[in-house]
Amino acid sequence: MVLFKSAVAALASVALVATPALAQAAPAKGAVMAKVSTVRAGADAKNANHLKGSGTIVAVLAVIAIIGGIVAATSGSSKPKSP
Repeated sequence: MVLFKSAVAALASVALVATPALAQAAPAKGAVMAKVSTVRAGADAKNANHLKGSGTIVAVLAVIAIIGGIVAATSGSSKPKSP
């Protein structure tokens, strides 16, 4: 019984892994699908970077957050809160 369960699990995992590759490799069937081109068109990437210089802003905010966390963790009394 254990061998049967293991075999079914292995077969199911192989089927799940192989299905996308088999579906992509299958030729298109039907008149409508045969006319559709499978070549993807590229997008125009001219002036695509609209966030120039934002990396420094993020870095400065990260440094401020780290310093604020250190100050918050080290400030306060050193007395224990429990009785």
